[in-house]
Amino acid sequence: MRIFILLLTFLNVQLAKSQNDTLIYIGDPMCSWCYGFGPELDKIIKAFPNTPFEMIMGGLRPEGRETIGDLKEFLWNHWKEVQIRSGQKFNFSILSKKEMFYDTEPACRSVVIMRRLNHDCAYDFYKAAQHSFFYNNIDPLEGETYARLAKDFGVDDEVFLDLFNDEQSMADTNSDFSLAEAMGIQSFPTLIAKIDNKLYLVSNGFQKAEQLILRLKAKGLH
Repeated sequence: MRIFILLLTFLNVQLAKSQNDTLIYIGDPMCSWCYGFGPELDKIIKAFPNTPFEMIMGGLRPEGRETIGDLKEFLWNHWKEVQIRSGQKFNFSILSKKEMFYDTEPACRSVVIMRRLNHDCAYDFYKAAQHSFFYNNIDPLEGETYARLAKDFGVDDEVFLDLFNDEQSMADTNSDFSLAEAMGIQSFPTLIAKIDNKLYLVSNGFQKAEQLILRLKAKGLH
């Protein structure tokens, strides 16, 4: 019940009133397993085209003070495993940037901003942010990185950058982190379904779409 109340606080008023079935995804753009899960999540969303889809940024390493250099061996092994299991392509060159902090808050903040500006584009923007980091190796800490991405979604880069540096955007992002923590989400990606006003944990971690789609249909999602 606590999770249900927290989720309704997050979801917009219209969605809460309509009592629509909903898919709720908790992830982080710089989480490698979330990146690997992307093609599977695409299949799930496509399988339920009339089901609203919401995202909560979980905060994998917000304000992380470990550098990529500190984590290089761990990240290389981790990314390699994700690449093998998911088929997603990684560019490992960024692991040579020894002084760059592995701080996932800026990437999460960028998605929270896009969710506010254009909710319908938020998921595609999230995937663009993932690709920017894991494949194009663009600096994930700089607001300009996400402002350039935002232009592809019809958002003025200067407007986006102003929002990126705004304290309210930082507070909104921390609210997402707090919600995920209060829900007891400890690993990403996590997928939750609200079906007939009941909440179901669909997956916690990487899983293939086929079994998750069957699971959702068995619960009554159409």
